[in-house]
Amino acid sequence: MAARPATQDRDPRLWTADQFLEFAMTRPDGERWQLVDGLAMMMVPPNKVHQRIAANLERSLNDALEANRPELFAYRESGVRIPGILDFHPQPDVVVLLADATYSYYDDRFFCVAEVRSPTNSAAMIERKLELYRSHPDNLYCLTIDQDIIHVALYARENDWTRTDLRSLDDVLTLPAFGHRMKLAEVYAGTPLVG
Repeated sequence: MAARPATQDRDPRLWTADQFLEFAMTRPDGERWQLVDGLAMMMVPPNKVHQRIAANLERSLNDALEANRPELFAYRESGVRIPGILDFHPQPDVVVLLADATYSYYDDRFFCVAEVRSPTNSAAMIERKLELYRSHPDNLYCLTIDQDIIHVALYARENDWTRTDLRSLDDVLTLPAFGHRMKLAEVYAGTPLVG
């Protein structure tokens, strides 16, 4: 399914970004919501393995970005949007944005997104999010990282978004545009998957 432009007729039962943000601002702190294809979904709080994987990636990315691309910074659970797509407001687990922090909740420009997959993520939902992430003109990389097995799927613009699967702790996740290299053993450090 292709990304729907803002001008396309839409089902009035589905939410726009403005309706979603109005709703989300009324929710208690700690609730995590995202909007995908006009459907607002509350996300299950991440477990500690999920959080550790995201923290490991965020830290490693920021070390590389500080040395090689100081105009960029990796954030956790920051919202993104794609200009012209009114019904998509996700919060990737890790996202690379412009370094200067603002008070906004959602950014129109992003350069890398990573989703740590948990059992509650359906394959169809992840695929849809990846499809939309890849459509953003500034985005360079999409990652999915399984939390229950050793597996990272890397999609890179430089390779026409061809999927590369990494499945060994010795495999190296490489994001050349950021000067970033990280063994999967580092991605999964501190989790039960690393003996």
